Amino acid sequence: MKIWDAIIVGAGPAGCAAAYDLAAAGREVLLLDRASFPRQKACAGGLTLKTVETLRYSIEPVVRQKISHMRLERDASRSTVLRRRSPYCYMTVRKELDDYCLRQTIAMGAQFQRIGAIETISEDSSGVTLRVDGDAMRTRFVVGADGVHSRVRQLTDKGDGWFWRAFALEAMVPVADAARQDLIFDFAPVQDGYGWIFPKGDHLNIGLYSYAAEEKIDRSRLAAYICSRFGSVSAMEVIGQYAGFGAAQHKILPTRIFLVGDAGGFVDPLTGEGIYFAVASGQAAAEAIEADLSAGVTAHERFAQATAKIRSDLAITTSAAHWFYANLDQGYRALSMRVLHFAALNAFANGTGLARLAAQAKKYL
Repeated sequence: MKIWDAIIVGAGPAGCAAAYDLAAAGREVLLLDRASFPRQKACAGGLTLKTVETLRYSIEPVVRQKISHMRLERDASRSTVLRRRSPYCYMTVRKELDDYCLRQTIAMGAQFQRIGAIETISEDSSGVTLRVDGDAMRTRFVVGADGVHSRVRQLTDKGDGWFWRAFALEAMVPVADAARQDLIFDFAPVQDGYGWIFPKGDHLNIGLYSYAAEEKIDRSRLAAYICSRFGSVSAMEVIGQYAGFGAAQHKILPTRIFLVGDAGGFVDPLTGEGIYFAVASGQAAAEAIEADLSAGVTAHERFAQATAKIRSDLAITTSAAHWFYANLDQGYRALSMRVLHFAALNAFANGTGLARLAAQAKKYL
């Protein structure tokens, strides 16, 4: 039986990030996914500057539009615009982005296989065995990058209550002046979340996001929101998606199996941003595996070290999300203050100064 250096379950941004780095290091890597690519995926598709800079290759071929300002709306009568001189957010269509990233990863040397079901996962001192569609696969390490409903997490995690979810529903809305529309975060239409409008050149991506369990976000509610903003327009490719949280609270155990991206709860509940944390956590898993294979460093310890900063950032944004959405008027007022504009955009675009921004916001409340 062939023994892979790593089998990575899930070929989205997290899985591709891990596979790309390991393949670049000369490791034998197998990517598994139930979907064939390109495939539709619910995601606003906005990549922050930190995401673009973290990726190992240019995404210019799939960028639809570059954004240097955003509009925050508390309600119909209150809005504020945050600007910076250079772009901080790059608009993509998720279906195109994922297909592009997978092709870059395969070109680097990773192998890709479409699968049906993963039936069992068993770990021992020297590796991991997966039973996939009735056949056994053997690998030194497994990376679970298979999304919020992760089969890898279901089969291997003890479930100590660290993982929680939110829901988003989106649509593609073709409008004649889409490229001239603002990027908007609208905090009025849902509890513990927001409505969004992301311009994509020839269309808008419009959606609703909330982590409140009692919020019912469905097609009729999204249609009503779109109508309230743009009147009678066509909504196409309506699709929903859960997001996974909890990485900041997850205890990393001694194991050869790593959870990254949504599967590992690496999503920011304040903004709903997931692609940056998917890429960063995937790269961290690759770093940990490579350190173990090349230098004898214990992989799970290196993974804990490599993800410490992003888990710390997620702890800050999780706390900020609970406060912000429970105190929307105060939170919106703080973000509307010019003295905080630069800090807020810098934190969003670059992922820097989160603790400082939180401290500054509290000072002005």
